[in-house]
Amino acid sequence: MTERPMSWVWNSAGPDARAWMLRHIEQAGRSWTPPPPLPQSRRAPSPMTPRQRVGLLLRRWPVMTPAGRQPLPVEANVLKALDTEAVCALNDEALRLRLGLGGGGSWFRSHLAPDGVHYLLPDPANYYWPGTPNGRGGEIDWWQCAMLLQMSNGEQVRGMVAVLPETFVALPSTLLRKDQLRLVHRVRSIERDTSQWGRDHEAECAPQLCGFVPEATDSAPTTT
Repeated sequence: MTERPMSWVWNSAGPDARAWMLRHIEQAGRSWTPPPPLPQSRRAPSPMTPRQRVGLLLRRWPVMTPAGRQPLPVEANVLKALDTEAVCALNDEALRLRLGLGGGGSWFRSHLAPDGVHYLLPDPANYYWPGTPNGRGGEIDWWQCAMLLQMSNGEQVRGMVAVLPETFVALPSTLLRKDQLRLVHRVRSIERDTSQWGRDHEAECAPQLCGFVPEATDSAPTTT
């Protein structure tokens, strides 16, 4: 393993997993010093750069098309506000269709603010851009969407979910364009994600507080 992935694996592991890692490293006859804690992710959005401010004033949509790729259709250049039920439905669909991003099951539903407002934005990484080989002999035909989620304690964190184009287009669009452009920066610049929030919350997570009863298949949604 390279140092960066190993650092993330170590810092995201619990005591039992860390003990397992150290035991196997020792059995392999290797010498390894555990890495320092990872830097804390920014909770607030990062400040806008001058270029981003100019783009906002000119009302430019900030999701850029990678070189050599086809741009997303105009229907994708929209930020949508969703309630908690709609966000859970999107993640359930991604899990059911095995799209690879999303899920979380009852953990996810229990830890979102029940009356929260969440935001959804198609914002694919280069390696998830539609048309990229999907590893199964076909091409990616869904949109990687960024989510800005309001958690049960009121904090906003980021997430990712794969959404079929027809599913996204069918979602209602209720935000004025100027509000969408203002919120896009916030959605894209929050660093702290559901996995990090879940690890910090773990010590105080209990059925009487969260209404969440753990099951073997429950975990925080994956974020890439």
